[in-house]
Amino acid sequence: MKRGRFVVVDGLDGVGKGVFLDTFVEEAQTEGKKVFDVHKFWKSHDFHPSPADVGNADVLITSEPTFCGTGRYIRNELIAKNDRSYSPQTVAEAYALDRHILYEQLLLPALERGIDVYQSRSFSSSVTYQRQSALDQGKDFSIADIMAIPGNSFCAGYPMNLLVIPTITDVEEAVQRSKGRDKDDNCKFENLAFQLKLKPRFESDEFKHLFASLGVSIVYMDAGVSIEHSQQQAREFYQKHLR
Repeated sequence: MKRGRFVVVDGLDGVGKGVFLDTFVEEAQTEGKKVFDVHKFWKSHDFHPSPADVGNADVLITSEPTFCGTGRYIRNELIAKNDRSYSPQTVAEAYALDRHILYEQLLLPALERGIDVYQSRSFSSSVTYQRQSALDQGKDFSIADIMAIPGNSFCAGYPMNLLVIPTITDVEEAVQRSKGRDKDDNCKFENLAFQLKLKPRFESDEFKHLFASLGVSIVYMDAGVSIEHSQQQAREFYQKHLR
């Protein structure tokens, strides 16, 4: 059986990752594919779906951190806007554990069954967000250090096929978009000062080299023109890579 395709969309908060993912879903459904949104299952059950739960789905929609187990604690405690502070290494290790469990219990079995996975974020976020957090604290926490964490090391052996990075020239616009969303992630990273530092990290040669070394194709798309323009780029990407 042909292995499923694993596509990750990553980038700044508010840049429009959801627009690209939603368009991929619309295109898949137009083709008659059955889409299983794992977020709904997580929120109802607080654990990862089994193969029986997924059934005959053609596509899974997932995100990191997850909304169950370790992922829930990451969202509600480790990266939440509260009066507590956790080291970048602690946060990166929690993400790596959440990621490893997600891969083992859901993603790898699904991909082996030929199911495509469209996901928001992966270790592409850890090597930017936790790296920058460490630098802000004057700590040495390199990309190599982050990728050496056992969970990340495991997942690097099964990397995404395609990494889509929506970009935007005006980072302030992306931050304003995140503030205007219906959902509130209560995330401490969603501020202009931090996001300005992240933009060059997602576009750096260091970032590109990591994924090139893993055999991952990176596609940068301009998300700063309009929602319609982003949707058109996403449709073209789908037709080229995901049909």
